[in-house]
Amino acid sequence: MTPKKLLKELQEFTTADTVHMYIIERKLKPNSKSSDRPSEKFQYIPVQINLSPELVPLVSGMLEKAIEKKVTEDVQILDYEPIDDTLEKLYTYSDLGKIAGFKEFLANLGNKMKTLTSFKELEDLEKAWALCYGYYHANKKKWLYCIKKLSPKKIAVEVNVNTTVKDALKHGIQSFFDTKTKMLKPLNGFSINLDPSIDMVYHDETIYIFQKKAFEELASLTEEFEELAQEVVQEIEDLEIIEGVTFLTAIVAAKPSFRNKLIKAQAIGNINFLNGKTAKEVKKEFNRVGKRLNIKFNFDADNKVLAENDGDAKNIIDVLCEFYKEGVFGGKIFESPAGRIKKT
Repeated sequence: MTPKKLLKELQEFTTADTVHMYIIERKLKPNSKSSDRPSEKFQYIPVQINLSPELVPLVSGMLEKAIEKKVTEDVQILDYEPIDDTLEKLYTYSDLGKIAGFKEFLANLGNKMKTLTSFKELEDLEKAWALCYGYYHANKKKWLYCIKKLSPKKIAVEVNVNTTVKDALKHGIQSFFDTKTKMLKPLNGFSINLDPSIDMVYHDETIYIFQKKAFEELASLTEEFEELAQEVVQEIEDLEIIEGVTFLTAIVAAKPSFRNKLIKAQAIGNINFLNGKTAKEVKKEFNRVGKRLNIKFNFDADNKVLAENDGDAKNIIDVLCEFYKEGVFGGKIFESPAGRIKKT
């Protein structure tokens, strides 16, 4: 789908009359196990918040501007990958089976749900995870959802008016001026800040990712990547070709970019490439690459690649994930974490 066509389709929904807002709670599934993948063990529960007729056009206009800002004519629309370069892109994600818990939540959004009526109900949520806006297109009989990841800070502030003169003298009075009645009124309830930005859009069983990092957090993929990266480190350790794997473990835990690089190395088959090779064969491969890239790799008496510090660990991971690319025309070496294997 072209950006122009996608923008037109999304705009058809943001002008809809039916607009719902939800706070999404994330909590562990009742029967989840510690061994379950993070993308499978969490459930996402929407709680509806009724919007006043005056607020609906403001919310719709705010989100429409956020969509127009992202879906420009020259934006690239690509399939999602855990690691990519920093160019402006719009990613699509349609393999929802890989994010089972989030898939269940998206599938159930059209069902009847609880409506928020008090600040206490909001406080009782185990973890307020995201804000979601739903648009219903009556003619198409379809929904479109815009979702924004919430930060860990408190999302709502309770405001209760003091009911006695004594309290008013002590704490003051929270009030607002009603322009319709031309009167100053006491303010009772709680306020929620609505951020004019979107992290993802869900439409026609496809997720359109506006903010990659936020989407990964929304779908619990960040935690899954952390576990997967440690599994890859263990896989490398089991091959017994690298000495000092603890430095790889530390870098992967401290630097999300290197965590993703290691996952990329596995995804493109470079960990499997090492499987079955002797330490001597691996040494030869690292020496060849090191010479081409002007990177010095060290080895122990058993021909194992040595990781003696963080710098060594970074160099090893960079080589494994094909961080360095060689131009097919001029033969120049480029640095880039991205790189999609060319389809034949």
